[in-house]
Amino acid sequence: MIKGVIFDLGWTLTTYDADWNIVNQSAYSKVAAYLNAKGFTVPDNFSALFQSARERGWKRADETGVEQTVEDALRQVYASLGVPSMDGVASQAVRVFFEDHESHWVAYPDALPTIKELAKLGLRIGLISNADDIDLVHRQVDQSGFRPYLSPVLSSASEPRWRKPDPRIFHLVSDRWNLSPSEIVMVGDSPMYDVLGAHRANMKAIWINRNEGRAWQKIPDALANDPAVHADAVVRSLIEIPKLVGNW
Repeated sequence: MIKGVIFDLGWTLTTYDADWNIVNQSAYSKVAAYLNAKGFTVPDNFSALFQSARERGWKRADETGVEQTVEDALRQVYASLGVPSMDGVASQAVRVFFEDHESHWVAYPDALPTIKELAKLGLRIGLISNADDIDLVHRQVDQSGFRPYLSPVLSSASEPRWRKPDPRIFHLVSDRWNLSPSEIVMVGDSPMYDVLGAHRANMKAIWINRNEGRAWQKIPDALANDPAVHADAVVRSLIEIPKLVGNW
């Protein structure tokens, strides 16, 4: 019997309604202006340096299973420029960076109705997000109206920075709920992160497949025959989940 449901956040409960690359350029410009106002030298290629540092962080995070944050990337840029410390500035610079992005993260129409229906059924509901900033996750949860229904809300950017598919981040939820992992199902858009992680943690997994075609939403050809990346159920809309979970 399923007693708890864990959701992924981005591309599962929320989607991005703008061109990421265009917004990124505006965001980098605002960070540069903020840092300049704080007395930091901003090189002409700041945007490229920052983006490159973030991309290295994403690669390292996948290789190690340990999250690399946006603040890490910013500090690395300035360390390479001979600035030993950004204490008192770096965290606010990250907030400035995400200001333009945040308004473009919006809830899918089926997200909040599904969460409310699961809550009516008496199920525990939580969230685990692989994300390179803690506060961004929490602000998305708040602005989407999810906060009253989700506990815990976990970001991989929080210490100890475990990322899906590491089963330990899933077990943080099962331990918090005092439930057996077998009583919990994970819902997400990524076979490699959400489905594989849930199965490694001995949880069930539901793959939300809206046919959006992003790279992480596909099962790699090399793992096509690996049952661990194949979900226990596939849905096209989140609204299918309450009935599905009820039948389990």
